[in-house]
Amino acid sequence: MSRFSDPRAGLEQTQRPPSRERGHRRELAGREPERRSFQDRLQASLVDVAVHRAVASRDLVDRQFGGHFFAGRRGIDNLKKSGLVEEHELRDTKTARATKVLTATPAGERLARDVAPLRGWASEQRTWSGLGKSTDLKHDLALYRAVAAARDRLAERGLHLRRVRLDAEMRSEIMRRTEAVRTARGRDAADALREEIAARFQLPLDDKGAILWPDAQIEIARGPDGPTEGRVNIEITTEHYTRASIAAKSAAGFALFASSPKAARHLAAALRGLSSPSSGSTNSGGRRGGIEDGLLDL
Repeated sequence: MSRFSDPRAGLEQTQRPPSRERGHRRELAGREPERRSFQDRLQASLVDVAVHRAVASRDLVDRQFGGHFFAGRRGIDNLKKSGLVEEHELRDTKTARATKVLTATPAGERLARDVAPLRGWASEQRTWSGLGKSTDLKHDLALYRAVAAARDRLAERGLHLRRVRLDAEMRSEIMRRTEAVRTARGRDAADALREEIAARFQLPLDDKGAILWPDAQIEIARGPDGPTEGRVNIEITTEHYTRASIAAKSAAGFALFASSPKAARHLAAALRGLSSPSSGSTNSGGRRGGIEDGLLDL
């Protein structure tokens, strides 16, 4: 195994001049070239994969290797040979188009958990290994792109993304705590605790008192070591979302992102319908379709 298996290996190189990466570059409009060492890009890549559970290989190349295909492939192969990530092939049954997907191995997840706080993530940031549910995979891949967009917009405002909570983490934590109280003190006490936790973590409730779960929640601070100052609930929509579902998520203040171009057209049409005078909608304060709206109140 390479020296990258040491969670501190290479941290001293992050301030050195960058390695000269050669190869084809996917042109990314408006992005300045980053002066980062190859080791730094490897560490950031591993943490990104483990934090988001699953990442499309091409998205990781865009994000951490500036769109350089050959440099990105070299980095991914390095992580694979080190036993830190696995690469899977997701094939669309309708189009037969294949997407390469990266997940962390158990060893990679443990290493990412150690490295993440050294890279500005909260010490409580959870990391994951292996593929999640197949039904969640499309959401997981789109979530990485949504969070990347959020990080860029936050940076422009001098803000820092400290933590990503996936829905599975939030559900597990809240259900575990409320079930313990339900067993010890009864249903009313458990319901009261659920409402208290939901308010603390800015998770909205529906008219029956049930939590409206986002696909993920991001926590925001003024700096890498600062306390949490705000949260944004992120929802990844597909072309199968009903107008009612989109309306409910929008009214709850979720930042909505589409999982595909087709889903984006569907989302845009639904939001136009909600905002039209004939729709009867009175929700003028809902945050619709972008992280900019989701950050307005921070």
